[in-house]
Amino acid sequence: MAKCQAWVLTAPGKMSLEDFKIPELAEDTALLKVEATGICGTDKHVYIGHSPTSPFPFIAGHEIVGTIEKLGRKANESMTIFNGPLKTGDRVALAPGGKVCGRCYYCLNMPQRPPFCLNRNIVYGFTSTTREPGLWGGYAEYIYVLPGSNIFKVPAGMSLERAILTEPLSTAIRAVERAYSPGEPFMGHGYGVGRSAMVLGAGPIGLMVVAALRYSGAGLIIAQDLFAEKLNMAKMLGADMLIDGRSPMEERLKKVREVTSGVGPDVIIEAAGAPRAFTEALDFVRRGGKLIEVGNFTNNGPTDIIPFYICNKDLDIHGSWGYPALVFKDALSMLERTALPVEKVVTHTFPLKELPKAFEVVGTRDAGKVVVAL
Repeated sequence: MAKCQAWVLTAPGKMSLEDFKIPELAEDTALLKVEATGICGTDKHVYIGHSPTSPFPFIAGHEIVGTIEKLGRKANESMTIFNGPLKTGDRVALAPGGKVCGRCYYCLNMPQRPPFCLNRNIVYGFTSTTREPGLWGGYAEYIYVLPGSNIFKVPAGMSLERAILTEPLSTAIRAVERAYSPGEPFMGHGYGVGRSAMVLGAGPIGLMVVAALRYSGAGLIIAQDLFAEKLNMAKMLGADMLIDGRSPMEERLKKVREVTSGVGPDVIIEAAGAPRAFTEALDFVRRGGKLIEVGNFTNNGPTDIIPFYICNKDLDIHGSWGYPALVFKDALSMLERTALPVEKVVTHTFPLKELPKAFEVVGTRDAGKVVVAL
């Protein structure tokens, strides 16, 4: 039986390159040859020990683009394929979440939020290798694709640098869509065309949020980060005003309020993944505004807040955890149509064998999206 290689996270701070058998396909499965996998900041946080529930040992990597190597006879019937039947050789983006159970509390009462399912059959990039055949993540040469998986064909001619942004852009679109709630922007509630928005953190997710805000019609976009290199990328993707997060808070508040009628932005989206940034978000947002927390996908520690601010400002605070797989369709549509140079967010590409080196680059001042490509 043929073999392939994959990086296994064996414990916090430890990973090893291991051999796996390439399994024979069941008739309702597929084999995906990985072309590239983006490194999410969450993966690095998990690696350094910020997620005690991580299923060690496991193959991480959930921002996946690849080609269909083999296709079971009934795979097209068993999987959710949003733009036509699959055939071998098709280039696809694989959504991380697999088939929901349809029976648990969340499936029955909140089917629009599939990440809440208590019994999903797989989560690519977050499933233990103790479950055979173990090829469940993107830091591998192949992935075994189960029934109920959500697969999206990549538009013909789309560059890898754009296609690999499908998953992080989906995360960003979901965060922006959370700001629309309760769906009354004309009443001054939440986000809508012409509204002001501020993004804290210009890492890959923050940059995708900036792009999604610009694409969806924001009137004013303010971006804050600690590094000028990342702020320059935010400007490239449509940010109107840049804020140096290292300057005193009083100066930053003054600058932001000067361009927002003296009150602060309508919407704040926290994408830095730093607990302190959430505290700052409470300060920046206007009364009656919205705060979307999308940066802290792992437990990065506590921060001090003053609950009075939430009450006095009459704030709506929304968490944004994952997305329905259908958002991939919107992300690919945007990537296909937008003139924004989103592909420039991809700043570093490493071969699979250099994954540990790639992890070291993630989060550094000149790094945007770091990608592992086979």
